[in-house]
Amino acid sequence: MLDGERFVEALSRLGYPSASALKGSEFDWLFDAAPDNLHLLRVFCHRLNHNNALTPEEVQAFRVLRESGKPIMDNATLGDLLKMCGPIDVCGSLSSLCGEEDVSVEELEAELQALRKEKQLKLRRLKKLQVLAASRGADSSAALGLLQEGSGAMKEASSALAVENAATNAALEGLVKETQKLAGFFHTEDLSVGQNNETTAPSASQSVLLSQLPLDAFLHQEEQNTKALATYTQCQFFQGISDMVETSTSKRFQLTELSCCSESEEEEDEKLVESRRKEMAQLQWAHIVAQHQLLKEQAEEHGDQALKNWLTEQLGSQTQPMGSLQASWREPALRSELLSVESDLEALMREPVRSALRDSARLLNVPVVRGDLALQIARQNYYTARQTEVRDQLLRQKASFEVLRLAQDTELRTGRRMATQLDEVISRLEGASQSAAQRGNILTQPELTQRPCLTPWRNTKLQVINSKDVAFSRLLQMLELGKLSECKDPILTYGRLEAEASSLQKELVSVQDSLERAAQEQGYSGARLEHDRDALERSAYSDIVQPLLRPQEVSVVLSELEVKQKNMYKLLQDIVGDLRTKRARLEQSATLRRERELYVYFHLDPTLLSKVVCEMEARAGVK
Repeated sequence: MLDGERFVEALSRLGYPSASALKGSEFDWLFDAAPDNLHLLRVFCHRLNHNNALTPEEVQAFRVLRESGKPIMDNATLGDLLKMCGPIDVCGSLSSLCGEEDVSVEELEAELQALRKEKQLKLRRLKKLQVLAASRGADSSAALGLLQEGSGAMKEASSALAVENAATNAALEGLVKETQKLAGFFHTEDLSVGQNNETTAPSASQSVLLSQLPLDAFLHQEEQNTKALATYTQCQFFQGISDMVETSTSKRFQLTELSCCSESEEEEDEKLVESRRKEMAQLQWAHIVAQHQLLKEQAEEHGDQALKNWLTEQLGSQTQPMGSLQASWREPALRSELLSVESDLEALMREPVRSALRDSARLLNVPVVRGDLALQIARQNYYTARQTEVRDQLLRQKASFEVLRLAQDTELRTGRRMATQLDEVISRLEGASQSAAQRGNILTQPELTQRPCLTPWRNTKLQVINSKDVAFSRLLQMLELGKLSECKDPILTYGRLEAEASSLQKELVSVQDSLERAAQEQGYSGARLEHDRDALERSAYSDIVQPLLRPQEVSVVLSELEVKQKNMYKLLQDIVGDLRTKRARLEQSATLRRERELYVYFHLDPTLLSKVVCEMEARAGVK
């Protein structure tokens, strides 16, 4: 069977340069578009070889001969050709018969035999032509049947394509609506300004993205909260709070370091502390004197009581009166014992009693110190509670600013990811559009859309090679010249490469311009987000790097934004899932891919579609 592979093999057999780089599939249309030239193609593919091709020297010599203006065949060569045609020239034989009277019988018989042979040859050719005509008539009737069947199949395919086209249009409309809805989330600043300038137009739609919300009210509210917190702090805390806290250590729990802890006169308590110190010293001294006197009185009382007891015991133990000698002997002993007791008493009153009195005086400071410590603990608890309140407010404010910043960062990353995905989709669509345009340009060529004649009587007026057969004329030029470099666009498949390259270059420039504009817009958006973030940081942190308070309304706005962002992400997931499903169906079904290609190629020209369908049906019938 003739196809593009046989054609390429014939080219390589004839020594055509760069024949190995050609593909056979690119020349299959030669055998389908022009069935009248199959005889020439059959001769070219099966019978021609390297000997039939002219050498470069012969081509050069023929070119020189043609340019010189001399006749290609001389008189001798022309005479030899005329002699070869002599035996079958009937008119010439008749004229010679009539012109010459002295013709022999042998010559007449020979001429009669020649005429009989010629008659038999023509009869045989006539029979062959009749058989060929009968076979062609059967083939034409079969082809007509196939054409009718193909027309029915074409109508069914057209209805199926119309249904699929309607479904595709509905899906595209839904996709456009969802895309417009998604694009409505991204309002530019110019659009918002235009809406504000229109007085008759309704109010602008509510912003969905966090970057579209104005932060002036939020920052003003935070500033007011900061001022309120500063006023509250000044009212609740006094200037010397750090000094009071420092005095709360264990080393300073002494009487000399106690203060009245007055809230109104805390800096002027030195005199009061000094007076209290003197008063406590006087109390200690009075306590020591009183205790000392009390000890003396108690000692005297106990001494008198002991003397009385001793005298009573002595008197009770002596039944007889004591003599003068015995009394004189006991008197020095008693006196010495009394002296020892007095010395012991003086020693006891000098050191132990004094130290005990000092310790007792020091114990008077314990209740005072304990009360002062209780007061300091109460004040510390009060200030701790107030500091806890301030800390909670600061933590809430910091948390609000952190949440706002994280939301903006998340939105920025999501926007960049969406921009990247959209760029990828745009690049894929542009690539598919370019490939479809190229295929459409190839299929719209007139040589590919010529409708072949199916009946033999319609081809009677057609020549084997006519002026419309561009492919065969260029093939003839290629065979005559012998070199591909000397041919001007020898193969029609590569005829529009330069135009396609220029169009692709223009599209590339336009795509680069659009990418540069998109990059600029992305840079502007990033700069705006960075500016908003810096403003938030400046408003969120003071000179001492402390977060400020936050308003309670931000939580409600953030929750609404999260819900809308989840809805938007869900819509994007649905769109991506629908695209993946359709792409999977196209990959699994060759019929759907073919229908999609036909729809893409011919949805603007139904006549061209019908011609291509008829051509495909005719090709299937021939095979």
